[in-house]
Amino acid sequence: METNKKTARFFSKPLMGQTIKANWTLCLAILFIMVLLGNVMNYAMSMMATDKSDVDVTSYQEDFYTYLGALAAYDTMAQQELSYDDFVNGNNEAAYEAAFEMLNTQSDMNLSTEGFQASIDGLSKSDISLDKYVKQFEYVYALKQSEGVFDKEELTISEMLTTTLDMMGVSSEMVEKMSEMNPASMMNQMYYTAMGLLPIFILIVILANSLISSQVDRGSMAYVLSTPTKRSAVAITQMVFMLVVPFLMIAVVCATRIGTTFMFYDEVNVPGILALFGGMYILVEAVCGLCYMGSCLFSQSKKSMAFGGGLAVWFFLASMIGLFGSENMVNTGMGVEELSIFNKLTLVGLYDVDALATVGTSNVDTAFVWKLLILLAVAVVCYTIGAVRFSKKDLPL
Repeated sequence: METNKKTARFFSKPLMGQTIKANWTLCLAILFIMVLLGNVMNYAMSMMATDKSDVDVTSYQEDFYTYLGALAAYDTMAQQELSYDDFVNGNNEAAYEAAFEMLNTQSDMNLSTEGFQASIDGLSKSDISLDKYVKQFEYVYALKQSEGVFDKEELTISEMLTTTLDMMGVSSEMVEKMSEMNPASMMNQMYYTAMGLLPIFILIVILANSLISSQVDRGSMAYVLSTPTKRSAVAITQMVFMLVVPFLMIAVVCATRIGTTFMFYDEVNVPGILALFGGMYILVEAVCGLCYMGSCLFSQSKKSMAFGGGLAVWFFLASMIGLFGSENMVNTGMGVEELSIFNKLTLVGLYDVDALATVGTSNVDTAFVWKLLILLAVAVVCYTIGAVRFSKKDLPL
């Protein structure tokens, strides 16, 4: 008895099954690379950043230097050798109490061994070792005892460093800019706009070409359409595959990134990470839409690959060149500000990593919203054009 098979008009489960079977190994391989790359970058960022760097120790530093200056003055007056090292080692605490009492009677200061220890404990929260603070104080203290041989002006450590760097060809402006550099921001920019995108861009180009254009070129599309499957079902089924696969892959990478971030940091901005990967997904779908459209427009695989691959390569290269025009790169002296124009010549430039990273903080930069809306519009328009064009064009079957 002959049965009538229902014609698939909008979605084909058998076709989706075939597509998954044909591409799952490639997707898993790319996913492994993305997870590995993301976690390696996360670890590298954790090594560059410290939890202590956000602690304000200015007041502790001032108190610490006050105590060191008082000890230096006391040593000169009383011909003693009291020092920071002896104090922290607990040597002759009574001598320090006597010294602070004498200094308090001669001035309006309120020095004590407890206060000295409190300044040491507070300064220990800094990511700079206490020994370096002591060494800096010694240089500053020594220079304050001296003046220039010719101009008789007071010598300072900052002027000494500026003069030395000027003689090396390093301007004070560059030093100031380098001090403002944010290594974590620079690493984030490199990962989310370049290194993290490369594996999935490669996957997108291969998938988009193989799902439509390659099948038309090889003639296998004729077999697909000989089954109870409409062209619209083919277009929509492959579109769904291009929407779901990148989403699942980016979701897995995001989950592992959040997990390892909890391992490397005490505080984690989960909303910020979710926003970054959400923005990455929208960017990826914009590129997916373009590659899908190219696969639907062209019946020859080489033309489809040239169109989608060419755009993806350009977006990646322009983003890489644009990185050298970023503020962080310019501040280090390794970038050229004029190269930032390349960020406006690629869709990746609409992926505002710095703004997205502020999600979950008290000062959210909403500049990313309109940029993501443009990327979303690109994806919708390209998917629509591709699906409509494939449903209506003449196929060489």
